[in-house]
Amino acid sequence: MLPGKFNRYVLWDIIKMFLLTLVSMTLVISLMFVGQQLVAEGISFLTIIKLMPFITLIALQYSVPATLLFSVCCVYGRISADNEVIALKSAGISPMQIFRPVWVFGLLVSIPAVWLNDQAVSWARPGMQQVVVRSIEQILYPALRSHRSYTSEKGFSIHVEDVEDRWLIKPTIWMFSANGGQLTTIHAEKAKISFNLEKDVLAIELVDSLVDANRGKKLKWPGIQTVELPLLQATRNGESSTSPSNYSMIEIPQELQTQSELNARRREQLATQASFAMATGRLVSIQSPVSEHIQLQIQETERRMARLRAEPMRRWSLGFSCLAFVWMGVPMAILIRSADYWWSFGLCFIPILLVYYPLFALALELSKKGTWPAVSLWIGNLALAAIGTWLMRKIIRA
Repeated sequence: MLPGKFNRYVLWDIIKMFLLTLVSMTLVISLMFVGQQLVAEGISFLTIIKLMPFITLIALQYSVPATLLFSVCCVYGRISADNEVIALKSAGISPMQIFRPVWVFGLLVSIPAVWLNDQAVSWARPGMQQVVVRSIEQILYPALRSHRSYTSEKGFSIHVEDVEDRWLIKPTIWMFSANGGQLTTIHAEKAKISFNLEKDVLAIELVDSLVDANRGKKLKWPGIQTVELPLLQATRNGESSTSPSNYSMIEIPQELQTQSELNARRREQLATQASFAMATGRLVSIQSPVSEHIQLQIQETERRMARLRAEPMRRWSLGFSCLAFVWMGVPMAILIRSADYWWSFGLCFIPILLVYYPLFALALELSKKGTWPAVSLWIGNLALAAIGTWLMRKIIRA
């Protein structure tokens, strides 16, 4: 049997390297997210402080698997370079013994990693969005003062000639309707923007304005008029709270049941219309615009249900990618036999880049469309496990 002292020695080295690298990598990724938000939104320092808990959780989602792979590559690459694996085999100890401690550690890391993946998309990302939405006043006015314009990705844009105190001088405002179909252009002598955080709306107080609708309809608004816009539409980034990725794994089954019942009622409605059409001899009405609209709604709901079914599997498979990385990384690091940390990590990361991520991305895209079952999201993990198993057999038989 492998001495318990050697087990503790290996695990302690891995844990030290893992924790040290995790802090460093999480900090780097967090700073990247902060920089992204600074560029995208022009947020203030106070807003950055409010965003940090959410950004840290999202950063951990990415840093934990990579950090674990780096740690095992460093430790096992150094052990192999020092010929300790050969010494153990010479003593009659199977190399399988040196794999088991890190398998257990990889499993123990994978379980909380699933929780991290769940919270990062269902709590952290919506939380970041809410902080940015509620900080829109600190974002919008500085942008207008410095650039004279502000544009969001949700169909809201504003251009001004000048800003005096809180008044926008000769603003031109472009607003698309909620579905992105109708454009409304507003010209005003001046305007003032205020925010109602209770209703999550942006209120624009217009003075002597001219409204130009999408179809050439023009309307003069003398005096003071107020228009309201959802804050989510006014931000440059943002995702609807009803997006499947914003649901936690606990909430997804209930949402799936709701969508399934909704489609069942729609199919009953279609069946009723078809029966009535056949009974009255009006077969043409079976393919009426109303029926086609209901069919489109059913298809859209089916796509939504496919995304909902894919979400839990995506989070579980990403969480257990920690174990898959370890399963493949340990034997590969032993075969590389290099004490150079980055060289060992770089070579071990190549199969992940070339095999794991392409397979995962393909499975994710097809499972969201409903073409592949949600369980196919484990295909990347299984591919790494197969590579790792083949490498282990090679080490044992050498």
